[in-house]
Amino acid sequence: MLHLSLRSYQMPGVERTTRQRILLAARDLLVSRGLRRVSMEEVADAAGITRMTVYRHFGDRESLVREASLQLAEALEAVVTDLGHQPRPDVDAFLGRIGEVVMALPVGLQTAMEELEKSYPEVHAEVRGRERAAIGLLFDLLYSGAEAQGRLRPGLKRQVVEMLFWEVVTGFFDYPALQAQGLSPAEVFHTIVDVLLNGMLVEAASPG
Repeated sequence: MLHLSLRSYQMPGVERTTRQRILLAARDLLVSRGLRRVSMEEVADAAGITRMTVYRHFGDRESLVREASLQLAEALEAVVTDLGHQPRPDVDAFLGRIGEVVMALPVGLQTAMEELEKSYPEVHAEVRGRERAAIGLLFDLLYSGAEAQGRLRPGLKRQVVEMLFWEVVTGFFDYPALQAQGLSPAEVFHTIVDVLLNGMLVEAASPG
């Protein structure tokens, strides 16, 4: 999708529903082949069902593309729902759950979103709006949790931190250059979190 190859977190041994299988097949095809080159019949074949079953679940092609494209927003909203009720949100728990979501993102998201915007501008606007709202809620919860736990460095500008958070969650994992160097999504994410939590530089050695 457009966030289309996002694989929803699933407990081992839990069988996917027909709807989930359709969305997974659609995501994989759309991200690998491009929005304009994937038919409903190909999605049905990849999901191991009939084309009529796809239409029964989603009605038309635009509806299928929309639902597949909303997977990132829905995954982030689930994190807010699961952890946002805590009066003092735990920073490490939030980062761990966000990591589960972000590390599942495929390479090529930006290109796919550009294609979505051209083909279905209203769907693109809805997807981006839901993502921004979810990321805004996540940032508020993380920031308030860090404040409550006394883990924020003094002097940080909240606006700058929020911008960096947005870039990491939405864009950083479109990382073909890093992938070409053999870095996995997990390695990239854990490095980002390490820098965010602990900084980049160590104390300079004393001369002599």
